[in-house]
Amino acid sequence: MKKAASIAAVFVMTAAVGFAETWTGNLVDAFCRVASEGRDLSKTNCAATSATHLFAIELSDTKILNLDAAGNEKAANAVKNLRKANPRAIVTGSLQGMIVRVETIEIQ
Repeated sequence: MKKAASIAAVFVMTAAVGFAETWTGNLVDAFCRVASEGRDLSKTNCAATSATHLFAIELSDTKILNLDAAGNEKAANAVKNLRKANPRAIVTGSLQGMIVRVETIEIQ
């Protein structure tokens, strides 16, 4: 019985990983993007920096996906020593509404 439960657990975990999606876009300050809504975004720089606490990824179609708490922590660690303006990111995870449950994040 324990062996069957272990095998079932492995299948469930594998299936969950199989549903992961990947998004590529600009890593932005989520708070800044919300505060700038309705303004001319070409004049607003909401790029993520080492001072950013709430992150989102802005896709090429200007859709914004916020990162979950774990994703915010991973993004903060990734940009901590970043010297590049307007970082791009590859985010892997699962989408729940407009929030990405982040598995991995890679800064480019």
